[in-house]
Amino acid sequence: MKITSCLAILSATASLAAAFVNPTDPWGETKWVPGTTVNITWNDDNNAPLLSTNPIVDIFLNSGGDQSNIQMATIATGVDAGKTSSVTYTVPNVSPPGKIYFLTFITSASNKGATAEAWSTRFTITDASGNAGTLAPSAPVGSNSGAVGTIISTAVTASPTTGATGSNTTGAATITSPATATATTGSNATSDKPTSGAASLGASGLSAVAAAIVGAVVLAAF
Repeated sequence: MKITSCLAILSATASLAAAFVNPTDPWGETKWVPGTTVNITWNDDNNAPLLSTNPIVDIFLNSGGDQSNIQMATIATGVDAGKTSSVTYTVPNVSPPGKIYFLTFITSASNKGATAEAWSTRFTITDASGNAGTLAPSAPVGSNSGAVGTIISTAVTASPTTGATGSNTTGAATITSPATATATTGSNATSDKPTSGAASLGASGLSAVAAAIVGAVVLAAF
């Protein structure tokens, strides 16, 4: 699909699209090794609403498909993403290894303003030996069924690394088993390219459509 052919649709759904956090690391070529400490970074994408007006976010580790995401663990909650640009995280042991994992940034319940969500592209978490496995994203963008990962260890922590203030929290991540994990419908359009996306939530089912369109158009530019 050409980008120009989507302009009318994007215009119609622009009020539902909310870009605030632009995840910068991890990205498509990232490989996390269990037990290591990694930096999760982001910046403001300078699209309305600005991050300064919608700053408090919760960060989650996810797996699953484009249309049904599974929150595997809570990495951090109450992070003031307008005042800090990263958190550190100790990578858990997961099964299976592969390029099937991604992050979501969701405005906290304590945040004032529109509810919004941003997601990283899919990246790799290896096994304990550094084996990256063979699982990888499949086309088309927006319809990737993905794969469900499981956390098999609990020694994971997260903390802000720069400019942390206010209600930022640290400590052990909350781990959710696949059987009881929260499925988020229509919120992710990630692929193996270093691209992220964002969408508003809760307005109506059209917000999911807007998310898929925005993600697909951004990816089509590469």
